[in-house]
Order: sequence, then C-alpha cells, then structure tokens
Amino acid sequence: MPGFAYKERLHGGYYLLADPTLERAADLVLEVLARDVGALAQTRTAELHGEVRFEGYADSADAHGKLVLDPEEKRASYELTFTANDGSRCRFRGYKELSWLNLMDSFTLVSGSLYDDTAREMGRAVVRFDLRGDWASLVRSIRLLS
Repeated sequence: MPGFAYKERLHGGYYLLADPTLERAADLVLEVLARDVGALAQTRTAELHGEVRFEGYADSADAHGKLVLDPEEKRASYELTFTANDGSRCRFRGYKELSWLNLMDSFTLVSGSLYDDTAREMGRAVVRFDLRGDWASLVRSIRLLS
C-alpha cells in the first residue's frame, strides 16, 4: 500500500535537571514517514528523521527514531536518538496526550524528557507545534509515497 510523509516543526523550551531554573530553547524539525499505510495500521509506528536543537546541550543534531500511535493509551509517543555537543549519544522521549476534550493541545503539545547514553534522565522539555504560524507549511509538506 502507498504511504505518506509530512514535516512538523516544534518549538519551546527545556531545562536540565542539574539546573532547573535555567530555561533554554528547544527546536525539533521532524519528518514523519509512514512508508506503507497498511503497515502503519498494524504497527502504529512511523519513522522520524530530522534535526533537534536543545540549546547548550545539542545545538544542532541529526535525529532519527519513531512515532508510535497508541489509541488505547490515547498517546502519540516520540522516540528520538541524537548526539549531544560532547559527542555522547542521547535520547528524547516525548508524547502528545490525545483527547477530544482538548483537541488543540492534542495536536500541538509535546512533553518529554532528555536521557543520556546510560538512560539517566538529564532534562525535561515542552515543545509545541505553532498551529497559526506553521499549519500552511505542514500542509504543503504532505506528500504521498508509492
């Protein structure tokens, strides 16, 4: 079966647990790839590729991972790996809470944590898709895959 792809830009902030009073900028520019709609329906998993920026931690890092849709838990989970400024492998795990009662946050708000290469939580982030500013670029980025 054919698939689809689109690009999503998320912007917000994060803090390191070692210094929770210092809010820093966070940006994620991700392409979501579902190469086969049939496989997506079965696995509920799409690929993620793109770039992340966690100011002062990973200032410009290629990222890859997966987006997992879980209708039973009413969540869309983001799982990304990338390399920090110091060369260590890191992970971002975030999620969208899916709720009919709060559709705006369901589609725009991602809360998550940063982990080092030993799976120790290093920081927490809240990033958001700017529905007003970026919806047109999101729609333009949608493409069908054969």
